[in-house]
Amino acid sequence: MSTVELSKISPSRSGFETLGSLLESIVQSSDDAIITKTLDGIITSWNPAAERIFGYKPEEIVGTSILNLIPEDLQSEEQTIIERIQSGKRIDHFETVRLTKGGERLDVSVTISPLKDASGRVVGASKVLHNIGERKQMEKNLLQAEKIAATGKMAATIAHEINNPLESVLNLIYLARTNAADTEQVVSYLNTAEEELLRVAHIAKQTLGYYREHSAAVPVMLSDLITDTLKIYESKLAAAGVKIQTRFSPSPQIVVRKGEMMQIISNLVTNAMYAMPSGGALTASVQEVVESDGRGLLLSIEDTGDGIPAENLKRIFEPFFTTRRSIGTGIGLWVATGFIKGHDGRIDVRSSVDEASHGTEISIFLPFDNPYSK
Repeated sequence: MSTVELSKISPSRSGFETLGSLLESIVQSSDDAIITKTLDGIITSWNPAAERIFGYKPEEIVGTSILNLIPEDLQSEEQTIIERIQSGKRIDHFETVRLTKGGERLDVSVTISPLKDASGRVVGASKVLHNIGERKQMEKNLLQAEKIAATGKMAATIAHEINNPLESVLNLIYLARTNAADTEQVVSYLNTAEEELLRVAHIAKQTLGYYREHSAAVPVMLSDLITDTLKIYESKLAAAGVKIQTRFSPSPQIVVRKGEMMQIISNLVTNAMYAMPSGGALTASVQEVVESDGRGLLLSIEDTGDGIPAENLKRIFEPFFTTRRSIGTGIGLWVATGFIKGHDGRIDVRSSVDEASHGTEISIFLPFDNPYSK
């Protein structure tokens, strides 16, 4: 509804005899539903737009409860609204859902103002409801289009990432077949083929977070999970010239989904390893902390790699973003973030590209009081 500056309108110039008739004309011609009600929630006025939007004629709805327009699952909103109105507060652009006469749910934006009598006492409320159904549908359509585009990008990424190791497996099988007499060489080829297939499995599990653990959360020592993960990558880290350091402060067990946490730690360790192609140091730590989110454990993986440039730092949690096109899908940290949020946790990153102090530290806070501990 357009805003009219009443103080600049002269009744004689506008053709209206009184200010009251001007206001009445604005209400009657508004494209938005304008409704008034008592503090008991009884509707006292109903403009033509309200009739068009909700389907009730004035004689059907005036004198009845405003709850007729509110879905049963949202009727608790009315008490909150009344309490704010009674205190003289206005509610602007509150997005919610209301019901038509035929039972259709409408997305609406509601602005509610207190109505006062001559003594200044709040006696009711005026509601202006704007139908935002079209906007909401456009938002849904846009989100669906974005999902389709993301799915296409995902498919292309998967095809590229999986094709390379599968080609290697085919070549290794061919080499094993043509060198069947050399048992030692065949075993070497098959071991490498197994590693490539494990890589395919890892990519498949990571992809868009489709991998979800279905087993129940269990109490674990977070330091033990890190130790187990580091053992898996120990030979690769050694071959890359990366030294492993651990700092585990005494800390209690925490209830988590073990598979998800292993995947998170695995992703952080491999990221740190790839950040140090010329070798370096990887430091893993766990300590008990008390933060504004409550008590919990702080897990950190720190490397002495080149660091992450500022322009990339804010994008590292985006799906498909990667600076390692030949070895990464760009979804590992995104998937990890989803797992962490599922534990009501938080992930933070600190990085420097300075020559004297380059490196990256990724820290994860996991509260003891999380959805899986209840």
